[in-house]
Amino acid sequence: MPISMAIIGASGAVGSTLAAQVLRSQLLEPCDRLQLVGHGSAASEGKLLGTRIDLLDAFDDERVEIEVVPKIIDVDADIVVIAAGVGLSLKRTNRRDVAIANRSIFEKIADECASRVPDALFIVVSNPVELGVDIFASRLERRRVFGMGAQQDSLRFARAIAKDLGISRRQVRASVLGEHGQSMVPLWSAVEVLASSPDVHRALDQLKEECARTPLRERVAAIQPLIIELVRAGEVPEAYEIARHALPDARIFVEPFITARSMHSTPNATSNATLQCIVAALACDHRRVHGQVLLEGEVLDLHGTCGVPITLSRDGWHPEPLDWLEACEKEMLLNAAASIRDFTLDVLSQPQPPELELEEATI
Repeated sequence: MPISMAIIGASGAVGSTLAAQVLRSQLLEPCDRLQLVGHGSAASEGKLLGTRIDLLDAFDDERVEIEVVPKIIDVDADIVVIAAGVGLSLKRTNRRDVAIANRSIFEKIADECASRVPDALFIVVSNPVELGVDIFASRLERRRVFGMGAQQDSLRFARAIAKDLGISRRQVRASVLGEHGQSMVPLWSAVEVLASSPDVHRALDQLKEECARTPLRERVAAIQPLIIELVRAGEVPEAYEIARHALPDARIFVEPFITARSMHSTPNATSNATLQCIVAALACDHRRVHGQVLLEGEVLDLHGTCGVPITLSRDGWHPEPLDWLEACEKEMLLNAAASIRDFTLDVLSQPQPPELELEEATI
């Protein structure tokens, strides 16, 4: 059956990078369609028309249909990626500011998608991922909505471990659950190394032992203020050097912050994680990925949005059991779920800010 995929926010850094990665992956075939979705303004449509030609010049060998859709209400797709919204900036310096600004964008897109493509699979990329999932899942069938933040964090954790072990990330399986933010929960108990060398497995055991000596939150708190200070002072190489010497589970809390502050987004890593989720959904082969989803007690009796292991199909997500978690990991995940719930309720209780100028958003 032909695939129709839409990227809402295709004119932004993440959306345009994702479009290129999807086409480069040869996931789509000549009978398939990729929609680049705008927000109705002439400027947005003009940029997307240029993006379309640039993508065709690069990737038209497979003859995938690339279509510009000027208005969200005209989306017609089986898979819809939400990459629209604002990010951190001089005007919005923290996660809460971004959440308050993006709330109205999420609500507008969710309402229009609910009336147009209610049976699509929705992948929330925009931050805060948990807020986006909560809003979309309140307007659509919740099993058709997930956020890719936990997959991106899991890939970062796997890379950090692989770097310290001197092996490829392909040889490491790792999981990070909870929030796509400061309440994320890296799981050492879930780490698997596929290398056959006994030396690598001994090195992994040593890493785990070293991490267990001092609680994760203490290790993050010990380096985070200095890294923030260095980034604000423009001393990015020094900040990265401190992050490099942190243990893998702490490194993933600080290194993405440096990157995001330096680039204002992480388009390549975000697009790669999103593409992995799309591939999993289309393959429908029960491979495990990670995503923020709205739970109703399916996992550890959790209620609310939280990052957990899932499998995907074009019909939606299915949770994986977590009864194997160590007691300390379970406690951290429950605390993360509570933190997400408190943050989301706080944002949703705020008065609606003035509507964003459309050109401010990356939509």
